[in-house]
Amino acid sequence: MKSFLRDLSLVYAMIVTALLTGCGQGDDTPGQIYPDRNKFNIVGIDISAHNGDIDFSKVAADGISFVIIKATEGGTFKDKKFIDNLRKAREAGLKVGAYHFFRFDTPGYMQGLNFLNSLQSRHLDLPLIIDIEEWANPNSQPTQMVLNRLNEMIEHLEGHGHRVMLYTNKNGFARFVRGRLEGYPLWICSLVDEPQEMDWVIWQGTHNGKVNGINHPVDINAFGGTQSEWEAFLTPPQQTKP
Repeated sequence: MKSFLRDLSLVYAMIVTALLTGCGQGDDTPGQIYPDRNKFNIVGIDISAHNGDIDFSKVAADGISFVIIKATEGGTFKDKKFIDNLRKAREAGLKVGAYHFFRFDTPGYMQGLNFLNSLQSRHLDLPLIIDIEEWANPNSQPTQMVLNRLNEMIEHLEGHGHRVMLYTNKNGFARFVRGRLEGYPLWICSLVDEPQEMDWVIWQGTHNGKVNGINHPVDINAFGGTQSEWEAFLTPPQQTKP
């Protein structure tokens, strides 16, 4: 009976982790380290309020170069720790980016308004990121309707002078990006296995990373290029509003 309860607790913990982190594809075993820091020199994390309080100075000292922070979701939701996380990450010397969780059932312009309302005129080092996942989204929305709303949001962000990047997993890439939106830089979730079948800029390799300054498992990401390519990818400060 005790063994059964332990197994049940483990399953519950895995489900909660999946609900909090999203991607939900592949075998992401706690304790394994992906991406390989011996191969990728530029490594980052992505976070939201569920990661709790973070000591960003310790994060930076652990070799992390960048942090991508959840800002918004849908037409109205705002992550309660976004502004605080953004400020503290920048104070620690980390390059920063922000992402919006895209809702299939909400007009794109409303989502764009929500995202930009949270950002205000704050400078970010990475393009604005739209997180496109079937996980936690209604499956009843036709693909073309989702694409229409997604393009509407992209046009809204670009119309305000922002670069756009897309985050998704392999299923989302096949359904929404391939042959349609491949001109945008891609942040791809592929747990454990480095993706080979698409061009990507950032790879999210695990939801179970360990980083000093964070008390719980965290998503680990790698930039796929060289240091000079990384510097070229970052947004020059003069391109954003003061």
